Amino acid sequence: MSKKLLGVLFLSSLAIFTAGNGIVPLLPIYAIQLGAETAVAGYYLSFSFFMLAVGVFIAGWLSDLYQNRKRILFIAGLMCVFSVWLMGRATNIWQLTILTGTTWFLGGIGLTLVNIFVGLFAEKTERGKIFGIIAMTSSLGALIGGSTTGFFVDRWGFSFMFLAVSIFCLIWPMATLFMEDKTVPKKIKRVEKASVNSLWLTGGILLLLLASLISNIAVFMNTLGRSLTMNNLNYSAVAIASTGAIGGAIALPLPVLLGWLSDRIGRKLLMNLGYLAGILSMLILAISTSLWHFWITASLSYVLFDVNRGIGSAFVTDLVSEKFFEKGIAIFNVMPWIAGILGYALTGYAVQTFGITSTFIAGAFLPFIAIIFMVLIRQNALFEDLGLRNL
Repeated sequence: MSKKLLGVLFLSSLAIFTAGNGIVPLLPIYAIQLGAETAVAGYYLSFSFFMLAVGVFIAGWLSDLYQNRKRILFIAGLMCVFSVWLMGRATNIWQLTILTGTTWFLGGIGLTLVNIFVGLFAEKTERGKIFGIIAMTSSLGALIGGSTTGFFVDRWGFSFMFLAVSIFCLIWPMATLFMEDKTVPKKIKRVEKASVNSLWLTGGILLLLLASLISNIAVFMNTLGRSLTMNNLNYSAVAIASTGAIGGAIALPLPVLLGWLSDRIGRKLLMNLGYLAGILSMLILAISTSLWHFWITASLSYVLFDVNRGIGSAFVTDLVSEKFFEKGIAIFNVMPWIAGILGYALTGYAVQTFGITSTFIAGAFLPFIAIIFMVLIRQNALFEDLGLRNL
């Protein structure tokens, strides 16, 4: 992959994650100010990530159908600038829900197309490194967004914060003007198509999808739970947003390092280490009271998310032919956002019903289940016995 294309993709992804990670910790607070209860705030975020998941699916379909990814990425970025700006003008929870859902839908399109570009242009020997570099934008975006959005809210209010974020988002459509693109041939032999489909729909891939889904539920439980807990403890917007900034700063170098290592020692071991970080993040969150506690749990949560996004995407790309990898990338990349739907909805309800501590301890079991799934991926004979080898 050329350095120019990598830089453009990096900037596009950075704009998306700076906006998302910068405002997500503050959205529950904003929703509550507009009249939402704790459970409703969780449902609101759940709907937003449902729309993000829809955007991911749409992106894969549009990419395959029109083969003009550059134009789609530009249009989605331009529309996102306006939707973010309008979020700051919402006067009730319903307006905020529609605008946030629209923004997250466009973000899903953008993130998926960035990964599709990486899959198209990155060589197999560098996929882990390239996906790791792109995955680093999540932590870097959290550092940039988290270190500024809380200050903007405390100093000038939510409207100014959304205006500032929308201006930053202009980086996304502007960067796409310097991109290159290519067409993937659609006409393939029937035998090759059958072979590719059987390679995609194996028991190992299905378990990888489940591991991503289950472990990322813990990520979003951590995000919402962290904001609600800190709000209950009367932390300021700056302090709440700082957890994303500190967490992103600590996790920032890991995606590139782990991606590079995954090209040499394999993907599975490093993904399991990410799942262990997720277990620790939930257990620490269950007992957090001081600000530094929240910094640690946020950092571990970012490690889990980046490992899933970077190494997991490289793992999928290894297994799927170029003719069908757009479908594979789209399906894998929708897993975290389905996890967001479930994680936010469950957390808002569970915290209101069962309490904070019980909810977070239960959430710690989810990455542990993901580790079990990853271990089972090694046992190919089991998949054949279950009839999952070629579904």
